Amino acid sequence: MINKEKGVIANESYAETDDYITRTYVMPLLFDEESRRKLISEHRNSPVGTAPSNGRAAIEHSHDLRKVLDKLRRAPMAGKYVTVCVRMFEKYKIGIVSGIRGVPVDIQEEVYSSEEACEHAIFLKRIANLMNHYS
Repeated sequence: MINKEKGVIANESYAETDDYITRTYVMPLLFDEESRRKLISEHRNSPVGTAPSNGRAAIEHSHDLRKVLDKLRRAPMAGKYVTVCVRMFEKYKIGIVSGIRGVPVDIQEEVYSSEEACEHAIFLKRIANLMNHYS
């Protein structure tokens, strides 16, 4: 049987809008080598940002990095990278979500010593995948 879902049921409008936003506002930031280096450096320095505490100001991501992160967050769950805590404050790995409830996360072999290092590795993988998709 052929799937003939169209329009709202197939979510075509969302997909087309997301694609337009990605091509217009996100990919120019990533295809420009200098811009991409700055975004990667900023993310490496503060993968998750920090909330204000004890009189210290919050560390917020730049507008451009927020654009890229927002795009990465809109990706479907199937195939999405996640941080897996193996041993709190010591050992983290990258997992790949199946997108199917009840199917376990596929945990990769590489080990990271901090949650931030793992988050940054995920960011680099997502950027590479996005660039391959839009190249």
